[in-house]
Amino acid sequence: MNRIYEIKMKRKLDCAISCMVLLFTFPLLLLIGIIIKLEDGGKILFTQYRVGKNRVPFKIYKFRTMKENHENPEIRAFQGDKRITRAGAFLRRTSLDELPQFINIIKGDMAIIGPRPVLPEEARDEEGDFPYEKRFSCLPGLFCTIDMKYRAAATRELQFTMDVSYAENISFKGDMVISVYTAVNVLLGRNIYSS
Repeated sequence: MNRIYEIKMKRKLDCAISCMVLLFTFPLLLLIGIIIKLEDGGKILFTQYRVGKNRVPFKIYKFRTMKENHENPEIRAFQGDKRITRAGAFLRRTSLDELPQFINIIKGDMAIIGPRPVLPEEARDEEGDFPYEKRFSCLPGLFCTIDMKYRAAATRELQFTMDVSYAENISFKGDMVISVYTAVNVLLGRNIYSS
């Protein structure tokens, strides 16, 4: 049953949910875009290349949360980061900056639940006997197991370990559990930034 869900149902469900989310949140998306534009006049969306399924790179979409031309992938955002705009701080706290990724899901770059997409320089190779490559066997996700508790506070080592576990055990029940726990974590504003 889990295999049927992974192969036949998961993608269709993701597309249906993503279309509904974008349709019903369109006024909110428009409002967020206007606020970002009014704050500093910069671009509304932040785009960046990430590594997807089978290590195929794709361009991810997010609402811009940092000041124009202040993004630096080598420095992860932290509490009190002066690069983050006022609107950006709210978007990060509520995870609303992630909403444009539903476009990535419809395009087939991502899934709603899956390993978080990493930067090319973070896409590590196999180490020892641990099957890191397994995390690239499925579509990366808007949410993942790491979001159930740790969010940005997790180390890459822990994230990749949990990603592999997810890729090896994809199920409808598992995706529902991740969705519920992640929603609670986001609503409570836990672990927005790395420690």
